[in-house]
Amino acid sequence: MKIGACRGLDDFDAIKKCVEAGVDYLETGFGCLARFSDEKINECKDMLDSVSLECIASNSFIPGDMKLVGDNVDYVALNEYIDRGFTRAEKLGVKKIVLGSGKARSFDDGYSLEKAKEQLAFFLSEYASPRAEKAGAIIVIEPLRFCETTMIYTVNDGIEIASMSQKDNIKALADLYHVYGNEDSIEGIGDCKGMVCHAHIAQPVERVYPSDTDEDNVKTIYKNFFDSLKKCGCGTCSIEARTDDFANDIFNSIKLLKSLI
Repeated sequence: MKIGACRGLDDFDAIKKCVEAGVDYLETGFGCLARFSDEKINECKDMLDSVSLECIASNSFIPGDMKLVGDNVDYVALNEYIDRGFTRAEKLGVKKIVLGSGKARSFDDGYSLEKAKEQLAFFLSEYASPRAEKAGAIIVIEPLRFCETTMIYTVNDGIEIASMSQKDNIKALADLYHVYGNEDSIEGIGDCKGMVCHAHIAQPVERVYPSDTDEDNVKTIYKNFFDSLKKCGCGTCSIEARTDDFANDIFNSIKLLKSLI
């Protein structure tokens, strides 16, 4: 199991701390891949190369002001956006694209949930999957907490949409904070062999960095989560959490999590 950290692609000080702490890879936002200039992307790549740290994952696939479901989906704009991002993702070697994007996949009251699922599966199948395949990447669908979106709350919900897309490079993600908050099954993740291909971890209540000062029962939750990820064949898990002291928290988290693995 490889442990990564979610940080900005141009947060060079944090990236150096990641390397010092023993982080296996970087996960960054897809938005910066689409927005940054070519010169900025080259600068970031040179920085990562200089410290021998790969950026293999990217989250927040679609920004909230670009709708994936509803009556006004602009597929032309979506296609242009993801093409820019995937061009840079391919250059950096990003292999896993996380579709959280709670606002982008939310719909108004009265709109059909089934229609929204079909729209999301259509976007993934006809636009995202072919572009990801060209870049040598997969897309993983992230269930979110009930307050963050109007669809896809459990790991099985994510797997359902992935299956609807009928594309082999569309899979699911398990995020411990969301799993715990929605009372989804940690043990059930282990039964999703071949479908859960990436994960996020944080302290499951406060969403802060896991720490060796956490209660024993919380450490048991981390351990059970890792056991289920290993059982289903998921090999990467990124720390996605709040911190007021990244330099200290990343060291403590990596030490703890790797001891639990």
